[in-house]
Amino acid sequence: MRISPYHIRYATESDAEGIAFVHVNSWKTSYAGIIDQDFLDTISYEKRLSSWKEILQSKNTQQLVVVFEDKIIGFVGFGFVRSESRPEFFEDTETKMWEIYAIYLLEEHKRKGLGKALFTQCRVWFNCEELESFVLWALADNVHAKQFYEKEGGKSIGEVSIIIGDKNYSEVCYLFKT
Repeated sequence: MRISPYHIRYATESDAEGIAFVHVNSWKTSYAGIIDQDFLDTISYEKRLSSWKEILQSKNTQQLVVVFEDKIIGFVGFGFVRSESRPEFFEDTETKMWEIYAIYLLEEHKRKGLGKALFTQCRVWFNCEELESFVLWALADNVHAKQFYEKEGGKSIGEVSIIIGDKNYSEVCYLFKT
């Protein structure tokens, strides 16, 4: 999919460095004032790179990247609901449940419709796979993300406490219909 001058495509194993760069930098900007700054200051590019190399080799999930001037400036990851995604929310359903794990963009590329384009591509993919619904999680204090997900039709189905670094945060689960 092309959103001139941006291009969205499936990620390849060679995209690990670009995705890790976006992941680290977008955490530092998107979560400033939300997550403890001491934790944000310690996020390691090397650890994220190692993690992304494994993820991209595993083929157990899907990733799309946004490319601008031959550089990755954003990504979305999605797949089956992860075991750590609070299965108690989904144990009563017979429906195969999917999850969007992350949508991140570099700060200077936000508010250009790219997050919506990535989200829409996931929704189209889920629909083509004949999936009825999917979920994603957002930090309760991330007002911008919550507004976006609610505008896209997400319904809050619960909230849990999570630990990031050594601090507790609330995370909201949103359910979407395809």
